[in-house]
Amino acid sequence: MAPDWLSQVLLPWVLAGVMMTMGLNLTKIDIVQTCRHPRRLVIGTSLQILALPLLAWGLVALLPLSPPAAAGLLLVSLVPGGATSNMFSYLVQGDLALSVSLTAIAAVLAPFTLPLVMGWHLEFLTLSSAGLSLPYWPTVGKLLLVTLAPVLAGMLLRQLLGTSILIWILPKIKVLTGMAMIGVVITLWLSHAQRLPSLLSIETLAVLLLCVLSMTLGHQAARRLRLPDASVRAITVEVGVQNAGVAMMVAFALLQQPNIGLVPLLYGLLMNVPVFIWMFTCQWRDSQRTVARRYS
Repeated sequence: MAPDWLSQVLLPWVLAGVMMTMGLNLTKIDIVQTCRHPRRLVIGTSLQILALPLLAWGLVALLPLSPPAAAGLLLVSLVPGGATSNMFSYLVQGDLALSVSLTAIAAVLAPFTLPLVMGWHLEFLTLSSAGLSLPYWPTVGKLLLVTLAPVLAGMLLRQLLGTSILIWILPKIKVLTGMAMIGVVITLWLSHAQRLPSLLSIETLAVLLLCVLSMTLGHQAARRLRLPDASVRAITVEVGVQNAGVAMMVAFALLQQPNIGLVPLLYGLLMNVPVFIWMFTCQWRDSQRTVARRYS
């Protein structure tokens, strides 16, 4: 079992650092640009908050998952995105301002919605009858400390720092927090290696299906609603890439149930596979379009 200090102390601090980094990237221009197109915000937020948990429930109903694994999958669907989704939006040339704004909105809502909805999930899975519960207000307070508060602190710090200092320090903070998060995930993976499902398991299938189907849902919904291509790409990433660190913190530190945390841990590693495939597909299409324009 992973040491208590890793899951209950280090993970929340590293997670707060990642969220603060996201706040450092959020500018007034981002807010103004996205507020000019509220329809895009409503679509992206609705897909994240409403459609994604319903998709997770569909997978739970279809696949023979154990109650802890099902709870872990549902937990993943309730957490906000994070710096990772913003990074992927940038790499696929998506609307970065929209991506960061959607993540910020989810970070505001998640501390209040996650403990309430997760409590319902635990009741439906009959896990609450076994004494497993998520106290609402204590959970809200802890989630605020590792999600919303660091985002706001990052935004404030951005205003206090000069442009030259920010340009110099921001890339270093991104690398530091990114490496720290990767280190925590790898350490948790090694600590729970004997208890993790094999790569050829129903849990792996559930994780990959959640990521692929949620990306497909976001992409198709945004396209059918005729959003710009950059917005389509940003929404695809935001709906498909969840902050596994928040889900792991809730499972390991708040619920103190490593069995529930194994699926979010698996998701944190395997979600990169479909996302990277889609990213390279986007880059290939962009290069083909560039070539076509050049010779047209």
